[in-house]
Amino acid sequence: MATCEIDDIVDCLDVEKLPGIDVHPAAILILTPFIVIFVWAAWMEFRRWWLYGPSENKRSNFPINEDAPSYEPPPEEDADSALPDQDNEQERRND
Repeated sequence: MATCEIDDIVDCLDVEKLPGIDVHPAAILILTPFIVIFVWAAWMEFRRWWLYGPSENKRSNFPINEDAPSYEPPPEEDADSALPDQDNEQERRND
């Protein structure tokens, strides 16, 4: 590609003078889902921002409320209560 002078910059940007760029249909088919997902996610984020304002993202500043109705702590395991498989295994060892 030749260097362009300031006087004929419009001629340098002429698309017809650029080498031919053929877009392969397979490349378009492969990239289309990613482009659609990216545009959809950008639209959803813009819509969320438009309706609710900027994200404060302050969830990490607060500890987990264990008394909240949605929080269920894991069950405590007693030493006496064993799984049925473990009971059977101990009985086999004793026999």
